[in-house]
Order: sequence, then C-alpha cells, then structure tokens
Amino acid sequence: MILKKHEFWMQKAIEQAKLGKTPFGAVIVNKNEDYISAYNTTKHNGPTAHAELNAILKLKTLNFDEPKSLILYTTVEPCPMCMSAIVWTGIGQVVYGASINDAARFGKQIHINSAEIAQKSWYAIQILPGVKKEECISLLK
Repeated sequence: MILKKHEFWMQKAIEQAKLGKTPFGAVIVNKNEDYISAYNTTKHNGPTAHAELNAILKLKTLNFDEPKSLILYTTVEPCPMCMSAIVWTGIGQVVYGASINDAARFGKQIHINSAEIAQKSWYAIQILPGVKKEECISLLK
C-alpha cells in the first residue's frame, strides 16, 4: 500500500523532469515506497527514450513481487508507445499530471489516450489523471 499521497510522488516526477531539463519525468513506486525515477532522454538516446520507458528499464533495481502492485507516476499522460510498454510490464496503476491533449497544445502528440490502450489490455489498469496538473502543464511551456 502506498502511504504517501499521490501529490508527493508526482512532485518526485516533476523534479525528474526539471533535472533532465525536459517536461517529462516518471517515478515507479513499490508497496514499500521504494522507487525508481527517470526523465526523457530522447535528445541523446533516440526517439524511444521517454521518461516512462527509461524508468521501466530500471525496474530490475526495484524490489517487487507482482508488477500489478506498482504505481507509475508521470508528468504527462503516457503516449501510446509508453502506455503499451506499461501494459506489457504489468504495472497496475498509472497516475499522470498533464493530459495528451494538454501536451498537444505545445508539441506533436499521437491522440490516443492511455485509457483507450488500458481498456484493450487483458487486465485492469487504474488510471488517475490530473494530479498536480497545472504544475505539469507549466513544464510544457
């Protein structure tokens, strides 16, 4: 069970985005409140180096029994590529700040939201939008 509030963990994702000088930061938290974090590195590592994928690649360093117990926090709603990776990883909950539509006001986006992909999955994924939304949108500006 996650004891700290969603706002606490979203702030960690926001800090990652700022650290990477990008609007995109992500944190994955286990039930013991251990976490891994990452930011977008596409300028250096290519188009698939989104914050969520960079965090997923660090999962081997996080202790967990069941991936459905993990929560992924991200400053911007996962794009279709990242949400598909989240599904294949088996993460049980996604919490985001700014939406795909918010991000599209500032750059290119594929307009498929995370809920659409989650609904096509073989397991239930909880999605909580809008946590610290205005602060996450300000990262996009």
